Amino acid sequence: MDVILRPVDLAELPAFVRTASIGFAEYPTWFDEHPAWGALDIERTLAGFDGDELVSTSRNYSLDLTVPGGASLPSAGVSAVTVRPTHRRRGVLRQMMRGLLDEAASRAEPVAMLTASEGAIYERFGFGITTRTMAIELDRRDIEFARPRPAGRLRILEPDEAAKLEPEVFGRVQPVYPGAVSRPDAWWGAEQWERRFGVRFDVIYESVDGRVDGYACYGIRERFDAGSANVLTVRDLVAATPTAADALWRYVCEVDLVRTINDPGAPLDLALPWMLTSNRALRVRGVADAVWTRLLDVPAALAARTYAAEGRLGLAVHDEFRPHQAADGTVTLEGGPDGATVKPGGDADLACGVSALSAAWLGGVRWTTLARAGLVEERRAGALAHADALFASDPLPYPFTWF
Repeated sequence: MDVILRPVDLAELPAFVRTASIGFAEYPTWFDEHPAWGALDIERTLAGFDGDELVSTSRNYSLDLTVPGGASLPSAGVSAVTVRPTHRRRGVLRQMMRGLLDEAASRAEPVAMLTASEGAIYERFGFGITTRTMAIELDRRDIEFARPRPAGRLRILEPDEAAKLEPEVFGRVQPVYPGAVSRPDAWWGAEQWERRFGVRFDVIYESVDGRVDGYACYGIRERFDAGSANVLTVRDLVAATPTAADALWRYVCEVDLVRTINDPGAPLDLALPWMLTSNRALRVRGVADAVWTRLLDVPAALAARTYAAEGRLGLAVHDEFRPHQAADGTVTLEGGPDGATVKPGGDADLACGVSALSAAWLGGVRWTTLARAGLVEERRAGALAHADALFASDPLPYPFTWF
């Protein structure tokens, strides 16, 4: 069965959306409500055709990824990867992934990244879990903050007014937060809101000098159980300062007529539990992978970031899916807090696959952890501890943007 891969045009976009919806077992209403999302970077789609029938979908988005030190790397956001059930187990997925990665490399994008609907698919293509998030829940009756309320002002805005202020805050935070993914203008509405969260609210925090330093977009879903037991879901909370984060979390935890506060995608190193008199008031309901990255050009990606300590490290990286390309071979990294250089060759202190390197390179998981899992080989005694010190990231990488 021959499947021809090529981009779709605007006239074919509805069929692309329908096919993707079949793959994800969902109705295409989400794309109907956010047409600009589907049309963005349409020239980077890669769809499979069996004759005139569209049977598989995939695409790259043109995004930026922030690395430690504040540099922003052009990155391919892999998305909408599906194959119709009638055409699975025929190598179509493998063909699409090869095409997407080759297309990204042709644009000199050193990194590809994605969010995965299934966890067992993408490691074979060189992707590794780079950022993780946690689902948290609090009962308002258990919450008491340990320190005084911060100075400044909170204001509730209508969504139209919030849309004029919130992107500026995000624009200040995204370039300096490791792991942050850029957010195209066409994505804002869909990133912040879904009907299942209930009634939408937007609140901003203004510092004592009047600057907008943070915002929270949240929803309240009505629930009545011998009194008001409404559920508040934090969808998008972005703070440019610790004070703004403190003020916004206090606000969402103290909204009247709410019993349960949850955030389905909070940072792993969230400070909120340490703001409370009892750390146990915050319950972690689960930890999940968020963004997977895939290094396409190891020297370019590693040289773009800064490092938590000074040092040299030799890495032997093997890339089975794209052998003899820019993510396959031995490199020598010399870096520190002021920057890094990466040169081909040298003696390898550590050896790993590109998926393991892609998991570790932003500091979201320690090299020693990956070694205990059998994913990294230490060829020089002490190299694992040295790599942990070099690649450490504070804060932990966090994406902000879903795609």
